[in-house]
Amino acid sequence: MSDARICWAKNSVLTTVVDDFFDIGGTKEELVNFVTLVKKWDGNHEEEFCSERVRTVFSALYSTIHELGAKAWALQKRSITKHIIEIWLSLIESMMKEFDWQRNKLVPTLDEYTRNAYISFALGPIVLPSLYFVGPELSEDIIRNHEYHKLYYLMSTCGRLLNDIQGSERDVKEGKLTSLTLRTEHGYGSPSIDEAKREIDGLINSSRTELLKLVLQSEGSVVPRACKDLFWKMCRVLHVFYMRTDGFSSPKEMVAAVSAVIREPLNVDHLQLFEEKKCAATL
Repeated sequence: MSDARICWAKNSVLTTVVDDFFDIGGTKEELVNFVTLVKKWDGNHEEEFCSERVRTVFSALYSTIHELGAKAWALQKRSITKHIIEIWLSLIESMMKEFDWQRNKLVPTLDEYTRNAYISFALGPIVLPSLYFVGPELSEDIIRNHEYHKLYYLMSTCGRLLNDIQGSERDVKEGKLTSLTLRTEHGYGSPSIDEAKREIDGLINSSRTELLKLVLQSEGSVVPRACKDLFWKMCRVLHVFYMRTDGFSSPKEMVAAVSAVIREPLNVDHLQLFEEKKCAATL
């Protein structure tokens, strides 16, 4: 599992870098150049970088994907590099679409936003390549199966909607399109923020419930349980991240959570009291 954790960590950092590149760092020319390079992928790129920033981001992505592909070959007994490239290309194309919406002041329908936003939430490059390092062999048939995509869709939808709710005030100030602002600012739902949040909470709960059903389902399932568990664990992590605020961008929220797990001693007083009552009952 160490390779799965390394894959998870590296792609988590890379998705953050790429997300910032699309959000605040890159010009239109640089972003188009970056997307074109990922689509082309192989070949000599030295003459094709329009800036040093594009060179840096693309080179990091290129080397990481090939490194992970080489490691996964030994476990999967086939090349999965092409699939990882597809996952990343899907992400950056969704980010490019959001960039164009923002730049051109276009307002998508709620359905258009939803179809794109679960991908741009960027869990694809983090979770999907990591599945190759969990243990079971994942054939081409499995990764193209509807069940595999549904697990990814439900997990990512939970994350995107949680992020939309907890980042609502910041997003409104920055003029960002989210499932919340589309409902309250652009006429695709209730003008009341509280009502819109309740509606989104309902969607989160239904997506989480459906995800858990898929994870626990054994009859007719083609995705190995160990891999399905990873989707569920990520969903649980997302609920911790967005329990009270946007934990991803908060400098303190996740530090406190990590300290509570690793550094702070466990409070076991209630267990001792339980044992004392249990002993007293047997006398």
